[in-house]
Amino acid sequence: MREVAAAEPQAGEVLALFGQCFVETAGRRNALKLGDAVHIGDSLDVAAGAKLKLRMSDGSVIAVASGTRFAIADYRLGNGGENRNARLSLGEGLLRAVVSVLRGVPHFEVDTATGVAAVRSTDSFIETRPGSTQVGVLDGRVSLKSVATGREIVIPARWGARVEAGRDPVPARVWTEAEFADFILAPSP
Repeated sequence: MREVAAAEPQAGEVLALFGQCFVETAGRRNALKLGDAVHIGDSLDVAAGAKLKLRMSDGSVIAVASGTRFAIADYRLGNGGENRNARLSLGEGLLRAVVSVLRGVPHFEVDTATGVAAVRSTDSFIETRPGSTQVGVLDGRVSLKSVATGREIVIPARWGARVEAGRDPVPARVWTEAEFADFILAPSP
């Protein structure tokens, strides 16, 4: 476990990892190990060639690809575990979120510099690069909102869309098996 005790609540734990993955808490950077807890406020860094998989406190699984950096801005369960308020901040890279189904409010968002992906009990991919965010949905649906314009679209299962800096999201379209395969192969540790 980490040497520094986290003041924030636990959001999840390391389910699997390959290569060097790090967590930053209160200005200290530590290597992650299998079973380590991650907390609200932590920043995670998956080095080039590495992969990380987290099981979150609500049972959701987040697989993180090589070269990804993100923060756990919030991850709280309420009403006996029926409600969730989860917000991740994806600085760069690719993550796959298999979000658990809850009976109550299923709030799960991934913020990027160009867009906000609001996930609704789904299996989806979110990738951010300088100037753009791309979302692919395997199951369920995701709303993608432009940070710049506020315009929002809903992406259904087996479809994808993107938003570029300063623009509205492009209309969602059906994705090919090859497009999904590119994402599926990337984040799995």
